[in-house]
Amino acid sequence: MLVTFSLVLATVGAYSLELALGGLPVCEAFGLVPATFNQTGNLAPIFSAMLLHDPASIYHLAGNMAFLLVLGAIVERDLGGLALLLVYGLSGLAGGLLHVAVDPSSTTPLVGASGGVFGVLAMAGALRPRLMGFVVAFGAVEIWRALTGSVEGVSFACHLGGLTTGAVVAVSLRVVGHEALEAA
Repeated sequence: MLVTFSLVLATVGAYSLELALGGLPVCEAFGLVPATFNQTGNLAPIFSAMLLHDPASIYHLAGNMAFLLVLGAIVERDLGGLALLLVYGLSGLAGGLLHVAVDPSSTTPLVGASGGVFGVLAMAGALRPRLMGFVVAFGAVEIWRALTGSVEGVSFACHLGGLTTGAVVAVSLRVVGHEALEAA
């Protein structure tokens, strides 16, 4: 669980630094701003945004880190730390890119680890079929919220991009016959 704990500690540390440096200005400087991304194509803000969270509420950070601790431990135990990092990173990247695609002119910074966490959720569901009902339900709620716009300030595109990426990686591993997914 070294990688899982390291991701959580890095994110909590970055959040602490974010708050110490004023919160919102840090999010504006290092978060993912779609309008700016479309001008530069620089991928770095996608990854720095994964370390930042809403400075107005610790609940955003707490929820993401709780899910990452539980689900990351499953993925890391079954697939290893490198695989966890890859799923988390690819899912965060895909979530950020889908967010940009859905709202390309936005000047509001996206922050949070949700894209990566949702990818880890999908992978954990593939590894532990008993979790699959939860994964599907969570995905369905996210689709419903995206279609109805029921929660302002939440990037459902980022969540769904991460979830889809985690599912694609899980299916790919199953197709190539990865032993951890064959046993699931």
